[in-house]
Amino acid sequence: MVKNTLYCGGPSVGLGDWFWPRKSPLGFGDSWPQLIGRTVIGTHRGRTAVALACRLLGLGKGHEVLVPAYNCGTEIDALLYAGVTPVGYRVSQQCDIDLADLMARKTSRTRAVYLIHYFGWEQPMAQLRSWCDEHGLLLIEDCALALFSSGQSGGIGRTGDAAIFSLPKSLGFVYGGLLSLSARPKIEALCLKPSKSATWFKEIRQSAKSITFRNLEHLGVYSMLVSARHRRRLGRTNSSESEGLEDMPDGYYFNPALDADRVLHPKAEAILESVTWQEIVRVRRDNYLRLASGLESIDGVRLLFPKLPPGVCPLSLPLLISSRNQCARILQAKGIAAFPWWAGFHRGGLDWTQFPESCWLKHNVLTVPIYHGMETRSLDDLADVTKEIVHEMNR
Repeated sequence: MVKNTLYCGGPSVGLGDWFWPRKSPLGFGDSWPQLIGRTVIGTHRGRTAVALACRLLGLGKGHEVLVPAYNCGTEIDALLYAGVTPVGYRVSQQCDIDLADLMARKTSRTRAVYLIHYFGWEQPMAQLRSWCDEHGLLLIEDCALALFSSGQSGGIGRTGDAAIFSLPKSLGFVYGGLLSLSARPKIEALCLKPSKSATWFKEIRQSAKSITFRNLEHLGVYSMLVSARHRRRLGRTNSSESEGLEDMPDGYYFNPALDADRVLHPKAEAILESVTWQEIVRVRRDNYLRLASGLESIDGVRLLFPKLPPGVCPLSLPLLISSRNQCARILQAKGIAAFPWWAGFHRGGLDWTQFPESCWLKHNVLTVPIYHGMETRSLDDLADVTKEIVHEMNR
């Protein structure tokens, strides 16, 4: 029998911050190393930033963009909305992009390279930047999983002509993205739309939910609540283990009415000014190392990234587990924010038969939380629960 666990949900924004955000003498664009000296536009979502980047960089119909085969699918759909044709390139089972394969897929229609910094680890930017410059190609960095990370090139996201960031993944917002540009476009001519009023209320609800769950944990009823909630969800969904190319969730697809040309809510932008990124990096690194040490010796479980290089701000702890979906369901039933990472496939973006390594990653990567708001006891409890679950699964 797997024991009850402590609250291990995702990151969240403090409820009071939505009403009384703390001010900083410097705006986030002037204090976050990844953004200093660049043009920054707050967007409704990360996918909004992807489509807007194409618009500002002059990418559209008739242009090809080289994209990594291991992807969420959301970015692929935003590129398709912008009118470009995504052309996939290989990514290894260690999440390293295959530079030789990327370069071999360039054609006369190629206009840009799109790359993803997986979970906060940097891709080979110097070599790729040099190759793009040599061939007159634009470089777009997807930093949705790499907020506050740095590497050999400095802050991740400073090398490309454009960089995309996601606020929900790292900071716990419901909505929010950032587009960082190396050049100064004519932003005043964009006619961007404001966020809808419902955005703020959804953010408040998300923050209140996190507080409620923590209070329920202190009362000793959190595990019972989430178990009952999860049983109801399983009754409405198909929970079978599948190795097929299942579709990604409908919510991952680009909705022009909601996602196109819409800016970040001003309340969210105010909160960003008070974010202490240095403390977030320190705590996430400590949490990663602590949880990794508790899980690395489990049979049937491997760390996707056994080493944590200097400067990396890990988004989560990605694990490689053969029965990933089953393990994720059990952990989620315990109220743990474990995810079968990028499990779905975009319906029409790429020819997946060319990319077995990326399909393998989509079927085997499980992420568990190490976010900056977690307590040490929650990390230790998560390690114990995961060990027991995997042990029972291996019987």
